[in-house]
Amino acid sequence: MRERLKELVNGENRVFGLDLLRFFAIMLVVFGHSRWMTESFPRPLHILFHGSGILGVELFFVLSGFLIGGILLKNFEKNGNSLNPDEIKQFWIRRWFRTLPNYFLILGVYLAVYWEGKPEHFWRYLIFVQNFFNYPPYFFEESWSLAIEELSYLLSPLVLAISAWIMSRIGKSKPVLFFHVSLALIVFITALRYYYCSAVLPGLRSLPNYSWQYMLREVATIRLDSIYYGFVAVYLSRYYSKAWDSYKWLYFLIGFVGILLLMKFSPQLMDENPTPLVSTLYFSFLSYFIALLLPLLASFKQIKWRLISIPVTWISIISYSMYLINGGLLSWKFSAWFHEGKDWSGPLEAGFYYAAYWALCILISTLIYVFFEKPCTLLRERLSK
Repeated sequence: MRERLKELVNGENRVFGLDLLRFFAIMLVVFGHSRWMTESFPRPLHILFHGSGILGVELFFVLSGFLIGGILLKNFEKNGNSLNPDEIKQFWIRRWFRTLPNYFLILGVYLAVYWEGKPEHFWRYLIFVQNFFNYPPYFFEESWSLAIEELSYLLSPLVLAISAWIMSRIGKSKPVLFFHVSLALIVFITALRYYYCSAVLPGLRSLPNYSWQYMLREVATIRLDSIYYGFVAVYLSRYYSKAWDSYKWLYFLIGFVGILLLMKFSPQLMDENPTPLVSTLYFSFLSYFIALLLPLLASFKQIKWRLISIPVTWISIISYSMYLINGGLLSWKFSAWFHEGKDWSGPLEAGFYYAAYWALCILISTLIYVFFEKPCTLLRERLSK
């Protein structure tokens, strides 16, 4: 098994910089979901974790757009700047084989563990419409972002194919169409989010369970633009490679500083009621600044320090499983144990408890990946051939 793990970590197609971004994304998400355990930690450390989950999920969105957009762009170019039904079908099959097995496995576990608390319209979780244009029930909370991902997988090739077909009738489809379609989707979804923030969100503030990030951040149809920033980035990397490479350090600096500034104000956004314009543009700027990190990170193919590369790459590999189990299946259960019986509020006891939580999260995720997720991926490759 050790040799098999080394083979997976040292895969030829892996880009360490992108693995590093995925590593930080999942670490931030887990930090955010387990933040309640750090209440007895030094205050600066506890404050640091506030809002980390927001940034972690946005990193996943933009990175996913960059990787999936790259696949679609290659298929688009290969087929004469269009997509045919067979290519779309193949794209969907490969994406669904990658994401659905783990999702339905963990959804089944949630159903078994929280049977009495399952939502009234549970069927929505089976087709990823639990948060289509509404805030999701408080059940399998991590699934809200997966619904956004799946909606983008379904929508993106269709919009691109229809646009290419229209252009072929009135002119000639060109590679730049991929860029124009991605920008158009960003503009349309951003406008839709502004409408939601100005017309729908104010009416929800009177609800007793009102939450800005819950009722805005997790609504699928107004958050898809985060993924299309990754589409724009992969197009620019292909057709403007000189500027992409020449200024990658400058882009990274601007993006990093911009993210820090946005995250500094994220607690106020979550705790207060910002204007519709601020609520709308917060996610737009966050996605934009994250996309500016990609030119530098995508250039780091490998690093020589195996003590860094192996754990970072492995956490990146099991990040999907970690994302699915770290919250409701581990953090919620730890919370119940933490607040029952013995007082674990001291920093030493809390530190031990926190370390146990992380160890269990990584161990279970590794087992899911090795014995379930990876076999499903291998099955996908066999069926594709």
